[in-house]
Amino acid sequence: MNISATKSRKKEAEAGLSNDPLQTEITTPNFVLFGGTFTFIETFSATVIDSDLGNGHIWVKTNTGDEKQISDYGIPFRSSHTIHKYELRQYSEDGSYDAYKDALIVNKKTGEHEVNLKKKTIIIPAFLTMLFHTASTASYYRAMPVPKLLTVIFILLCASALISFLTLPWGFKDGYMWSDHKYMWFTYLFSRVGSFICINLMKRRSQKFENELRNLIELVKR
Repeated sequence: MNISATKSRKKEAEAGLSNDPLQTEITTPNFVLFGGTFTFIETFSATVIDSDLGNGHIWVKTNTGDEKQISDYGIPFRSSHTIHKYELRQYSEDGSYDAYKDALIVNKKTGEHEVNLKKKTIIIPAFLTMLFHTASTASYYRAMPVPKLLTVIFILLCASALISFLTLPWGFKDGYMWSDHKYMWFTYLFSRVGSFICINLMKRRSQKFENELRNLIELVKR
């Protein structure tokens, strides 16, 4: 489950971060993208003592000696394997950060992992979505920063296309004249093209974010 919360830089000591109020230095593996700095911070580790529960859970023993049952997150575990949980932190320039709990689960023995981040999907609301599903939809991790301006433009373009499309049939009621409706057609076509451009930009942005995230995961697993 992903839980996002804004934290203060004063609580960063456990992450290997300085307490300098003017500048926060991140010492853990990280990447900088879209105006934010992303890093994984370990929040839990334990040794598996029973992996045969058969209900998607395992019994583990923490470093403090506590025993508990937790989810295996779909990762194969055996007794003596170690499970590690990490939260993903997205730091802003002012030192505050958003935290996504249990964003990465790793079996340190085998190297198998599970990215436990929720995704969001945006869709062009049109008949074209059924014909060109891949081109008219984009899916990305919610942890990825998305410019508010891009979101607003996409919504306005989709709304403009929908309104113009619903208005066009009225032109056939008393005989159709291209000259009377050409601007509505242009509005529809250009807004549709614009919405596809927004989808393509989101896909490129998402691919770049996932590539950086994948590289960071490999560093964490070492």
